This record gives sequence, C-alpha cells and structure tokens, in this order.
Amino acid sequence: MQHIFRVGEITRALKDVIEGQFPFVWVRGQVSNLARPGSGHVYFSLKDEEAVLNVVWFKGSQDGLSLNQTERYDPLTGEVMDGPKGASWLTDGADVLCAGRLTVYAPRGAYQLVAELVQDMGLGRLYLEFEALKKKLTERGWFDSERKRPLPAEASRVAVITAPAAAAVRDFLRVAQARGTGCEIRIFPTLVQGDSAPGQIAEALDAAGSDGWAQAVVLIRGGGSIEDLWAFNSEMVAEAIVNCPVPVVCGVGHEVDVTIADMVADLRAATPTAAAELAVPDSRDILRHLATCQNRLTRSLRDQMTSCAQCLASASRSVVFRDPTWRLRSHAQRLDELSHRLRADLRHLLAAHRRRLEPLTGRLAGLHPAALAQRARGRLERLTGRLAWALGGRSKRAGEALSVLAGRLGSATPAHRIRLLRQHLDGAARQLESMSYRSVLQRGFSVTRGSDGEILRSALAARAGQQITTELIDGRIASRVEGDSAAAQAAPLPETPAAAPRKRRDKTTHTTGPSLFGPEGET
Repeated sequence: MQHIFRVGEITRALKDVIEGQFPFVWVRGQVSNLARPGSGHVYFSLKDEEAVLNVVWFKGSQDGLSLNQTERYDPLTGEVMDGPKGASWLTDGADVLCAGRLTVYAPRGAYQLVAELVQDMGLGRLYLEFEALKKKLTERGWFDSERKRPLPAEASRVAVITAPAAAAVRDFLRVAQARGTGCEIRIFPTLVQGDSAPGQIAEALDAAGSDGWAQAVVLIRGGGSIEDLWAFNSEMVAEAIVNCPVPVVCGVGHEVDVTIADMVADLRAATPTAAAELAVPDSRDILRHLATCQNRLTRSLRDQMTSCAQCLASASRSVVFRDPTWRLRSHAQRLDELSHRLRADLRHLLAAHRRRLEPLTGRLAGLHPAALAQRARGRLERLTGRLAWALGGRSKRAGEALSVLAGRLGSATPAHRIRLLRQHLDGAARQLESMSYRSVLQRGFSVTRGSDGEILRSALAARAGQQITTELIDGRIASRVEGDSAAAQAAPLPETPAAAPRKRRDKTTHTTGPSLFGPEGET
C-alpha cells in the first residue's frame, strides 16, 4: 500500500522542493492587489497574461539592514542607495522587477515570492539585456571551459587594466607587494564606468595583449550597482577578452556580482584582492615549493648514494673484485667450450649433408648417358627374347588349334551327330525315369489321394466316409474311410512288422476291379 501523506507532510515536502530549486530568482510582472497593513509589510501580486504570483515584501527588506538604520543599501551589491525609503512609491499597475526566493506559505498551502528587492522596469530592462547577451555568447561558445587557458605558474609580468585612482588598484598593489615575489606590474589606465568605458576597456585589453610584454592580464574594478558595472556587460569587452593572446583574470565588484566579463575571462576572481592573489605568485608558496623540491632532491641523492654504496659493497665481495683474472679465465673456458661445440656441430653438419648427397650421387650416376644406354640395351635384349618366345609359342598353339579344328571338321558328319543326339536323349530319359515317383512305387510304396485328387500326406487329413484312392505299381485301389483318423493314429504300432500282420490305421472297404493301367502302366 502506498504511503498516505498528511497535509502538513505534503506541504513541507513541496516547500523543501521549491526552496531548494529556486533559492533566488528574478521575476517581472505588473503589480496588483497591493496591500499595506499596519505591520509595514507589503503584500501584492505579480501578474502577466498567463498567471498570477503572490509576493510579500517584508519591512526589513524595504529599508535595508544598515547598522544605524538611516541608510538604505542594495541587498545584492551592498551599494548605499539614495532616494525614498520603504515601498511608498509602489502602486497598482506598476511594472516592476522583483528579486527574492520562492517558498510555500503552509497555512494557506500556497507558494509565494519573498522579495528582497523590488525595482522599476528601468533596471529590469538591464537585466533582460544581460540575459539576452548571455544567451548569445553562450551559443558562440565563449563561456566553454575548453576555450579558457590556464594562468602561468609563476608570472613575473602582469598587466592591470583599471581606473588608476580607484581603491581597487591600491588593494591589488598592496596584496602583490605583500606576496613578495618582485613581480613587475604595469597599469593600463582606463575608465571603468560610463558610456565610453566599454571602448576604453577593449582598447586597453588589445594594447596589453599585443605588445608581448605581459604574461597575464588582470581586469579589476570595485563594487557598485548594476548600472555602475554595466560596462563589463558589453559585447565589446567580451570580444576583447576572447581575442586577448594572454590569459585574462577578471575581478569586478564583490563576490555576488557576476558580469559577462567574469564569465568570458579565463579565470574569475571574486574581488580585486582575490585577483591579485591569483595572478601574482606568493613568495611563501614558492619557498614552500623550493623546500619541498630540496627535500625530495636530498632524499633522492641519499637513496642514490645508499644504492651505490650497496652496489660497491656487493662488488667488493665478488670474486671478480678479489681476482680480476677469474672472469677472463671463465670467459676463456667458455670460449674453448664453444669452439669445441662449433667443431663438433660442423662435423655433424657435414656428415648429415654427406648422407643426404650419397643417394643423390647414386641417382646422378644412374642418369649418366652410358648407364642409360646400357639399361636400354638390356631392356631391348629382354624384349627381343620375349618376342621370339612369344612368336614360337603362338605358332605352336596355332598349329595345335588347327589340328583340333581339322579333327572336329572330320567328325561333324550327320550320322555322327545323330548318334550323339540319341545318346544324349537316352541319358535324359533315364534321368527322368529315375526322378519319377513310379520308381518309388516299384520299391513297394504306394500313393494315397483324396476325393479331390490331392495326395494325403497325413492320416489327420482323412475324414470318416471320405472316398480315397491308393495307387500301386500295377494299379489303383478305391477305398472309403470308416473309422476316426485321430483314434487310428493314436493306436500303437506293432513292435516287429514280420511277427504280426500289419494293422490298418483305418477301417476301409476295398473294391477290387479291373486295373486302370495297361501292361505298361498306361490308362
């Protein structure tokens, strides 16, 4: 089940989200529903064509927070401002620009703007111009960190662009002198406020970067209102910073003041004093770095000397150090061993090549023209002998075949052929007679057939009352089966056929008549 919020919980959660996402915002709109209760706080609404935003302007924010409560100052820049105190000038329908933080008023569950500063649209137009220029330069990539260059590690020549009589340059020089590195500083005087200030600042940047003297350029000015710092929000100054061939440090106004020049510069300092600390190296840092390098060098030399001493001690304990000729004798022995191995390997190699060449030598001798001719002569003699033997044997076989053919020709008369055919016919007749079943009948056997003419091969095949015919060598006997064939089959046979008359398997009635066969057994 999901968590069920209480009203206070969800309101506090929204309050944390809104205040975290919008810690400080600028909002432009038209004043409406203006209310001034006796507490001195001012409540009104800012509206435009799309929405309405509730605003509360507390009394302390209206009068500033100076110690004597007699002067009013800008909460963003700290600038002391002249003019009427409070919010008496604020009226319904006024077009204003409010700066403050968004929050949630829990009792009503509504979000509102707690204003720290409310100004008319004269200043609001400057803010809109600032945002428009910022967007334009962002699209050009002038604010990208990849474009910005690092400062030299130990700059010895620094060009400072500022008003020569301003307090900012004195603070810069004081900090640079206190850092004690003897860095050379050259001042390029220029206006830092007013309509002509952007052009002079751009010219000073071009001059400081083009003469090749400076290793870094510092652009500084003290705090002031947004109108006083507007010269550093011009496109001309931003372009001069981008085109400067050396790194540029910008320290304009106080920490809360952010100008276009700060965003374009290679490095931004919160104040002119911080710019001096960034551009001018500190002698104490250099001394600490030198001390660190000295310690590292000392440790390295000590380690190197210790390693060399260990190597020397090891070498002094070695055999070579005690007996320098030992290494020579060792190498000489190694040389003798290698020479012996070389000679042995050469002998083995020559022997291996000799063994490989011996078959080739025999093959080469066999391919000599005289040897080839001798072998060809021998083959020719063998072929001649074989040819003579083959011709003699062939002629002998031809004579014998001729004699046989002559004999066959003499015996191929008609009478002789008739005798041979008659002999062959008599042999076939004898063979046919020996294979006939009548030869079996001559040995005392008989053949019994059923009424359908099929031979009865078993007593079980005979049925009671069935007419059967028994064929003997000299005739046939017709009978009829009277008893059970199965019972007759189960009766025991006599032990000795000669001692007792042969029992009949079936009771049959014999009818004797004239023989169906003639004297030669023909019907």
